[in-house]
Amino acid sequence: MLATDTRYILHPVWDPLLRGLHWWLALAMMAQFTSGTILLTLGNDMSNVLMGKIDIVHYYGGYAFAAGLVLRIIWLFVGPPAARWRDLLPLTPAQRRIWRETLFCYLSGFRRPISAYRGHNAFAGPAYLAFFLIAVAQIALGISLSLMPGSEAMNSPLMVMHEWGFFLLLAFVIVHVVLVIAHEIAGRHGLISAMIHGHKGFTESEYQALQPDLNVAAGVTAHSDKGTEGREHRDPGKSELSETTRRK
Repeated sequence: MLATDTRYILHPVWDPLLRGLHWWLALAMMAQFTSGTILLTLGNDMSNVLMGKIDIVHYYGGYAFAAGLVLRIIWLFVGPPAARWRDLLPLTPAQRRIWRETLFCYLSGFRRPISAYRGHNAFAGPAYLAFFLIAVAQIALGISLSLMPGSEAMNSPLMVMHEWGFFLLLAFVIVHVVLVIAHEIAGRHGLISAMIHGHKGFTESEYQALQPDLNVAAGVTAHSDKGTEGREHRDPGKSELSETTRRK
């Protein structure tokens, strides 16, 4: 097939704190999954010294995860528009349309298109909120177990619940990664790279269709900055342009 030039507009979506918290939580969860898997599968076969070291990794990794999660939950209420809880739920007509289109796209095996969306996908948003709830419960269980003597903690019903939470969070991460890759291939909006530099890519037609949403987001940001004299607000129509060549 011949290469064609497609004009993409890079629009700022994810703020630096949200991106930092995303990777902070990802690394903390990786440490938790690794140490938790070792404890679940090899716990009885390890020496007390080695088990103690793995426990330390799991213990401090859990508190690192808890700190990042608390900050992310706070950011749901005080962060910029794309980071807030309203961006996660299908509250507006546009978000509900994206929810339906995403569902039909999944049912068709990604043969049906999904319209571009600025921030979080409205279909995935409720799953993110469920993740927060499960993660908070998992942290509470972990702290409770850490305060018990070792033998009592291992035989506690809380340990069973903690293990179920482990598998639920692991399932969420696996599904999340698979769907992000699928959306990256189908939509080509740079979802993965956007969580590094903060900008999502849209074609010109997608960008024009998103203008109402982008203008609302810009208005909210401008309103939050009100009171700072002489501050120059960025025009959402002046986002960085990127000429890219896509092979089809």
